[in-house]
Amino acid sequence: MYSAKIPLTAAAVLLVLTAPAAALPTVPAVPAGVLQPTATHPCDGAPTCYVDVTVAQVWVSPEQVRPVDAPATADPADVRGWLTAMSLDERRDVAGETQALQGTRVTVDRTMWHGGLLWDHVWVHGQPTPRDEPGRGGYPGWIPDRQLTSDHLRPPSGTHEERVARPTARGFTTAEAALSAGGAGQAVEYSYNTAFPVKAGPLPGLVTAYSPSGGRAYFRSGDLKKVPGSASGEDVVNAARAFLGLPYLWSGTSGFGYDCSGLISQVYSALGLTIPRDAEPQFDAGGGRPPAGSAVGVRITDTKDLKPGDIVAFRPATGTAVTHVGIYSGTKNGEPMMINSPRTGDVVKEEPIGSTGRVYVGATRFLTR
Repeated sequence: MYSAKIPLTAAAVLLVLTAPAAALPTVPAVPAGVLQPTATHPCDGAPTCYVDVTVAQVWVSPEQVRPVDAPATADPADVRGWLTAMSLDERRDVAGETQALQGTRVTVDRTMWHGGLLWDHVWVHGQPTPRDEPGRGGYPGWIPDRQLTSDHLRPPSGTHEERVARPTARGFTTAEAALSAGGAGQAVEYSYNTAFPVKAGPLPGLVTAYSPSGGRAYFRSGDLKKVPGSASGEDVVNAARAFLGLPYLWSGTSGFGYDCSGLISQVYSALGLTIPRDAEPQFDAGGGRPPAGSAVGVRITDTKDLKPGDIVAFRPATGTAVTHVGIYSGTKNGEPMMINSPRTGDVVKEEPIGSTGRVYVGATRFLTR
């Protein structure tokens, strides 16, 4: 994701607050999420809340949400339906800041009504950024209040954390349905790196996952994995290759679609290392300037010194800011290669570093092995 974003000014915020409310169209009901019990309490301005849909799109401002975006603002969110419905031009114009996965903690600092919805301005934890403010602890943007919950129940005893290890995985309402990957038990699709407290069972080959608001779902054991105790650059490359062919999504940080830095930050997160959310801060972290909450990296200059897993950075031919990043994956026929999510209309691909039309400026190494 490009790091050169323009934060909302006071005037822009005033415009959001005074703009006439254009109601979003009604969309067909999406089946209720497995991990969304009816007793869930909406955030409703509580200072600390948690994402209570599979993926919450974090918006620049409520007034920039379009009718085509209605599935992404629904409760439960229909991210796949949203992406399917959009044209290429509509994908280019997504007014997204980032995305937050189910269970992600957010800090709420203000609310507003727009388009018939209550909106919360949040700071998404676990996504380090220079745009953070003291005491906030995260990435700023707007989420519909109905996609958040103030509940945060203690997980049952005997659980441990695991994360979705596939691009997406389905959770089922019954153990029998999970075992057969079908049947009567309704399924909900969750993104890579979504974290759950889990315990083994109730049937062999299954795990039971729990949400902050007390719901539960059943997954096949191989769909979720523990975060490794330590990771290597090769682990990063292997994880990123699972997304080859996935269409680009501006602001995407989920297995439904990534932007360039969203792919990298989520792969590192799933392997146990928190790095900056955006492209330029990922590069700057290698020069000793990581934002609060991020790991510190090491600067690598010459492509001959690259190791698999290093984050390679690029600027436009006529600019100086880092606007694109990829994961160095080794060499092929003497060419240094990378895995990257290039741009809207393209897909995650492994290609030569020199084929992007951008200028290579250096790399950041976060892992020493």
